[in-house]
Amino acid sequence: MSLPKKSVHVRLSDEMHDRLSALSGLQNDDMAEHAAFLLEKMIVAEWHVVMMQAKAFSRLGLTGNQREQEGL
Repeated sequence: MSLPKKSVHVRLSDEMHDRLSALSGLQNDDMAEHAAFLLEKMIVAEWHVVMMQAKAFSRLGLTGNQREQEGL
């Protein structure tokens, strides 16, 4: 039994649609399933970058909370 997933509608250029079709064909996947897989990979990668930047800012003392603490 698979977990329920939310639906997202995206529009692709003709070129990207053709590439997605070829990639999903190579993996013997449904095109929508392969698109979801690729999108989830990119979201994980982007989230990782954001979290690493947040940690770096925190180490530098740049958390964004100073404005509220200083009453600005």
